[in-house]
Amino acid sequence: MKKWMSGIRGTVLMILLWIVGWGLGFGGLIEAFVDPDGKILDIWFTAMAIPGFIGGVVFSALLRIAEGRRSFDEVSLVRFAIWGAATGLVIGGIAMARGIELSLTTGKIFGITTVLGIVAAIGSAVFFRFVARQQTPTFSA
Repeated sequence: MKKWMSGIRGTVLMILLWIVGWGLGFGGLIEAFVDPDGKILDIWFTAMAIPGFIGGVVFSALLRIAEGRRSFDEVSLVRFAIWGAATGLVIGGIAMARGIELSLTTGKIFGITTVLGIVAAIGSAVFFRFVARQQTPTFSA
């Protein structure tokens, strides 16, 4: 499974993780708790998968540029979070440039996308460390 954690395959898998995470994860939470009646938007899964794709591409590019030839399991969680925050800021900038506000202020847009980017990045790191390597996490006191 080591070959999935670097190179083109790892990048494609990372992008797919971000699409699923943003689409089903964040879109599903919004659909269930924030807008269950569809008054703001009716297709949150698809609407959130689009920034998930963009974020996956940006995040993968940042990892490739900043982390060089290290495989994903060699990058620390803190660095994943930093690149996730940077990706969230890029997504927020794109949303603001496109005029996508959803009745939120600029600070809220950037705050939300940054937090979601960090969550997606840490989720990606956890996937690559535990699921892709077929190991179960161990917690010690």
